[in-house]
This record gives sequence, C-alpha cells and structure tokens, in this order.
Amino acid sequence: MKKKYLYLIKNEDGFVLGGSILISAILILAGVLALWTSTTEVQVVRNEGLMVSEFYDAEGGIVEALVNYNDWLTNDFLMTPEADASNVVVADDADGNPIANIEARCITAIPSDTALSAEADKLPQQPHVGPPPTGSGYSLRYFEIRRYGITAKSTEGSSTIQMGAWKVFNRF
Repeated sequence: MKKKYLYLIKNEDGFVLGGSILISAILILAGVLALWTSTTEVQVVRNEGLMVSEFYDAEGGIVEALVNYNDWLTNDFLMTPEADASNVVVADDADGNPIANIEARCITAIPSDTALSAEADKLPQQPHVGPPPTGSGYSLRYFEIRRYGITAKSTEGSSTIQMGAWKVFNRF
C-alpha cells in the first residue's frame, strides 16, 4: 500500500500542461482587461480634449464680441426697441473658419420676443439703462450704461458661454 501512495505523490503526468493552461488563461485575461482599460482611457482623453477645444472656441467668441463690439452694436441694433434688440454674428479664427456663433441682446426687464436660442433668452431680467457703476470714473450726471447679454456657442454646439457686458453712453 505504501508503494501505491508513493506512486500517486510522484506522478506528475499532465500537471504541467494543466498548470500552464491555467496561467496562460490568467495572463490572456489580464492582457484583455489592460487593453480594454487603455482603450477607454484614450477615448476619455480624446473627448476631454474636444470639450476643452470647444470651450475655448466659445470663450474666443465672447472675447471677439467684447473686442469687436461694432460688429453687433450697430445703429440698427441701437435704434430697435430694447425688448427686440438682438444681433447674431459669427466669430472666425485666424484662418477664417467659424469657431462660434455670437448672440447679443439687450438685457431688459421685459421678456424678449426675438428668435434667439434658448440659452440667449435665459438672461437675468434687469433694467437695460442704468447709472454707471460706483468707482468707474464716469459721472452719474453725464453718462449712463446700457446692459447687454452676450451668448457664444461653439460651432460644434457642445459649449455655450454667456456673459453680461455694459457700455457707457453719453446722457443726452
């Protein structure tokens, strides 16, 4: 009987094959999971890069609207009643490619009936004309400000930035 047990203990026929198959399966599973994780991470980084690029495009549209306000602050814009005054322009990059759509309108206490996007119509309602801010250096007697809402949406449409601006005018 002792001989039979010794034979079973020393018999390793097929153990190496079974062990190597098990280790290979574990390594293949680990490799597939690593590949799957890295592919997902690459997609996340690419999407984040696109979102950041679109955000900067919309932000560039806001900056363009503030710097080149004569593009939207036209005579027709100023002569239109406050509740209806709106203008839409397109901001371009250095190569002339459109990067953002800019919608500017008067901020008024009266709801707007203009055909702007839903984002551009969600401005806080307040008086359009008011006194200059304290400390701005403009006399309350001779100057007044007018409030405008500027909405810039990237051309891809995923990023929207909105800001309020005011411009000083002579009081006549």
